[in-house]
Amino acid sequence: MEDSDTVDGLPEENMISFLRRETLQLICDILDTDNTWETIAPYMPGIQMRDVDGCRRFASYNQSPTKMLLRIWCSKGYNATHLYQLFAKTKLIRLMRLMRSEVDEKYHCLETKILNPARRFRPNIPPPGSQSASRSKKTETNEASPAPTQSSSSSTNDPLRVAIEGTLPVTYLELLEATNGFAASNVIGKGGYGTVYKGEIKTTGGMVAVKRILAGNDSSAHGSKVEKERLRQSLTELRTLARFRHDNILPIYAYSLEGPEPCLVYQFMANGSLEDRILCRVSDYRITTVKKYLFQKGTTPLTWIQRKEISIGAARGILFLHSFAKTPIIHGDVKTANILLDKHMEPKLGDFGLSRDGQVEAEATEKCPLIASHIKGTLAYLAPEFITSKILTTKLDVYSYGIVLLEIASGQRAYSDSRETRGLVEYCQFNKELAARQNTRLREILIDKRAPPLANEAEELFLETLIEVGLAGAYSDRRLRPSMAQIVEHLCKNTIPVIE
Repeated sequence: MEDSDTVDGLPEENMISFLRRETLQLICDILDTDNTWETIAPYMPGIQMRDVDGCRRFASYNQSPTKMLLRIWCSKGYNATHLYQLFAKTKLIRLMRLMRSEVDEKYHCLETKILNPARRFRPNIPPPGSQSASRSKKTETNEASPAPTQSSSSSTNDPLRVAIEGTLPVTYLELLEATNGFAASNVIGKGGYGTVYKGEIKTTGGMVAVKRILAGNDSSAHGSKVEKERLRQSLTELRTLARFRHDNILPIYAYSLEGPEPCLVYQFMANGSLEDRILCRVSDYRITTVKKYLFQKGTTPLTWIQRKEISIGAARGILFLHSFAKTPIIHGDVKTANILLDKHMEPKLGDFGLSRDGQVEAEATEKCPLIASHIKGTLAYLAPEFITSKILTTKLDVYSYGIVLLEIASGQRAYSDSRETRGLVEYCQFNKELAARQNTRLREILIDKRAPPLANEAEELFLETLIEVGLAGAYSDRRLRPSMAQIVEHLCKNTIPVIE
């Protein structure tokens, strides 16, 4: 059985955002000229005056107002077929011809009807989610020119739209203002699919983190595929986070799908990532002339009490994903960089772009495990059965979290070229065997040298628990790994799992 890499209810191949880059650029260039886009806006269902005003303000930033308008319309559920019908309705034959290869051939007859004065017509643009929208029916009329469509809100069964009903939509312009135009000085994080900025929403006066999904500059087929994947991941994360709330899950405050890039708005996490705190570094993301990122060492090492609270809290967040619904959610990218710390050092699991509905690990005799269609994630944290056989169960997150616990205990990276044993699991296993031969306590070898000294027996026992639970979680045989419920119990009670 294979999992799906599509976002429910969003036919990616027909979304306006996925028109060929050259085609979309030509459409925008034509409609931007003399503000032609304003003449079609009244014919677009769902577009309101505030949307038009937003596009005008967007133009003041020397950006394409047409691109903004189409983004807004796309975010309301309208697709490339609707856009083609819109151009037919407004008799923009040139634009229809530009995008004719992007729509089903059965709609090409609209061009002929426009050029035939004996057959005047009025194509219907049904609201997304309705039965007529799914079939995109066309109607004809004897009227010479259609009247502008009134703005209206339509109900839809789109699972994404239903899921995000309780999440605040914000305009791209608000996020531009909040981040000072996405200034480089506001960058607080950077990843493969986006950049995170610190910002302040003026209407609420609160600090937020804004993840801006990168827009690709590569117009090749590969570039288009990468851009689709970026959008897919941002929508997956939005849909997942909008479904639930938990103290150890990074809350999503708002979203914007109407601008040049999708943006997700989160709670601002004042203490950064667990990765940064383990390495005692303060991130300085100011770009230098060689485009590298500098790190200033100097943050105070985590105490052992803090390490215990963080490890238990993060484990509870993952356990919640695995158990809150009938079908568990597999995060798919658990790592110290995705565990964020607020001003009280409370951990919150973030970055749900790779999350998927999965299944709980069943009996050892299970013959039909869930098989992923693609291997995605951070290689150093991926379980061996996922890398080799694409087997996808909750034990994938267990393996990744086992490595996180070993990082908390040792202060070592999950993978390092500078170590003779590059993988952290292998490094810890090697030292466990060495400790046994030398009759030495493993904790004395693996303890994070930057951490404060162990103050008492309770802290000594907790460090041993961290190491042993970490090794058990990252065990090669997935069926022998503990569940997240067992990991939480071991960490809370300072007990060590037994692998038979």
